[in-house]
Amino acid sequence: MKNLRIRIIMALFVTGALFWGCDSLIYDDLKDCPQGVYVKFYSKTPCADDSLFIGNMPSLTVFAFDQNGKLSTTVQQQNVNLNRDFEMLVPVSDGNYSFIGWAGINDKFNKYTFTSGVTTKEDVMMTINSINNVAEALSSDERIWHGESPIVFLPDPEEYGSMYKHTAVNLKELTNRIKIIIEFDEATMKSYDPAKLNVAVSSANSTVRIDGTMPMNTPVLTYPSIYTNLEGNIGEWNYAMLDLSTGYSNKLNITYTGNDKEETVFDGDLIASILLRAVDKGVNLDCENDFTIKFLIKDYCAECWTHFSCSIYVNNWLVHSYSTDL
Repeated sequence: MKNLRIRIIMALFVTGALFWGCDSLIYDDLKDCPQGVYVKFYSKTPCADDSLFIGNMPSLTVFAFDQNGKLSTTVQQQNVNLNRDFEMLVPVSDGNYSFIGWAGINDKFNKYTFTSGVTTKEDVMMTINSINNVAEALSSDERIWHGESPIVFLPDPEEYGSMYKHTAVNLKELTNRIKIIIEFDEATMKSYDPAKLNVAVSSANSTVRIDGTMPMNTPVLTYPSIYTNLEGNIGEWNYAMLDLSTGYSNKLNITYTGNDKEETVFDGDLIASILLRAVDKGVNLDCENDFTIKFLIKDYCAECWTHFSCSIYVNNWLVHSYSTDL
């Protein structure tokens, strides 16, 4: 019984040392006391009434930047479930810190190296893999998320001892899915074949910095269609790509080769010519990442076979109509 009491007393002593070893009321030398910030993750767009939790992700990377904008530390974890209860401890101490979170990056991206005390938020985070200016195909389920926390202050541990605080990062999706539908009007068109259509989507959005911005003047990459369906008078092409933003050569080119020559159906800026026109019609680029762009082509003169009109719908909103000679 005596030995048992001794073991209990020793256990209590060790436990007390763990809890009180960095208590400023008991010890004077506290400079090595651990501190940190627990970071949670959620997603809420400007259009949403409540937060969402994005669930299972292949990877999570959190950067802690100090008040001088230099990297303090990086914490990474694979195969995480970003649910309501998940949080990541980032060990930082004594100062003002902001936390940048990245979720969903996999081996289809070239990830850069980062150095504490040197790396800044403006350094490159990743580049999508490519061969001969063609981006590696992303699936519709592969999504990249990014966000930054408010600034968190931790006091000097030599004066205050151990301290742990909490913050949260609002993750914004930095991937888009584009479905292109081209329909030939059966009432007015003459035996046009969707199989003779060529659709190309390209953008200079392949490189992203740690802060979520994209550098200018990067190579323009063509994105491959991840799913194509041709049926009757309708063709459908599906794309998954990195974030679409104005000024990055977001091109959509549609041609038709069924009349023994290449004829242009549409050739323009995917953002400026189409998506931005949809903003006033109910499509918000800050809130939506999935877009269906439908082209309805009619023949003004079925006998002439030369003069066509094209109506463009984005997520079922008519945003543009024009006529052209093919």
